[in-house]
Amino acid sequence: MKLFFNDLDELHQWDFVQNQKMVKENERLRVFSRMLHEQRESWKHRALVAEAKLVDAKTSNNGGDQNVSDMRYLALKRYLAKQFHPDYASGHGIEKIVRNEIFKEIWSEVDRLDHQAVSATCSAKVQ
Repeated sequence: MKLFFNDLDELHQWDFVQNQKMVKENERLRVFSRMLHEQRESWKHRALVAEAKLVDAKTSNNGGDQNVSDMRYLALKRYLAKQFHPDYASGHGIEKIVRNEIFKEIWSEVDRLDHQAVSATCSAKVQ
């Protein structure tokens, strides 16, 4: 009988320890869940603010179309750089060489457009 009570006591101690571990794990998960919820709300807020800015840019009478065009131009520029830049170009051998040459040709035109936009902005500021 004494052996039975010892085993029962050990079982209760083991159960207590497991329960404590589970309580700690639940608290850790609760904190993690709260953090994820806060992050999601932050991202949602940022997305709504960005969307509102985009709507303002589209509806603005004084250059709203220009702002949207600038954003599209920058997005296109990033896409082309990721697709054809020698550091990011996929492929091997002749394919990589062709992509590099395409990048050089496209990027010279992009640079020309950038310089043209900068000079137009500078001349507009002078007037």
